[in-house]
Amino acid sequence: MEQYSNIFKQNNVTASRTLELDYLFGEGRAMDAYQLVRFADGNCWNVLYNGFLLGSLSKVDGIWIAANGENLDEKRITAIGKFIDSQHFNLLPDKIKAQWAEEVEEVVMEKDGSYLVICKDGADFGAFRFLFSIFISKLVEEEWPVNFKVYNAAFTEDFEVEVIGANDI
Repeated sequence: MEQYSNIFKQNNVTASRTLELDYLFGEGRAMDAYQLVRFADGNCWNVLYNGFLLGSLSKVDGIWIAANGENLDEKRITAIGKFIDSQHFNLLPDKIKAQWAEEVEEVVMEKDGSYLVICKDGADFGAFRFLFSIFISKLVEEEWPVNFKVYNAAFTEDFEVEVIGANDI
């Protein structure tokens, strides 16, 4: 049986996009604690156990696979992938870019609950601000406050929106 831990740490290395998650697998004396580390957006997740790298996971065509590491069985790969998916790290940026494909160039997770949204050159920033402010809460599934700092393509204008947990509207 899996037991998820919601412990999340943001690595404080300057300009780092490193994410670290603690993941518990099993129960009782058979419970193992893993550290899941992703060094940058879009990179694979490294799976560590007692400080040693067991392997790396990537999601390919919606399926979690071992990018390297013969020390991870299918059961653990599936369970760890499910845990990562439940954290919405891979989902919210894609949802935002799909919802506003004509306006949004990039969405970057700055830290847990904080995203940078960069608009495309030529996007109507005023109209986007209005729409984004109204509809972003419908895309957020997290149950904690989520802050969005939104910039135009030239980084000369910006605004912030905070969504206070899922289903707040």
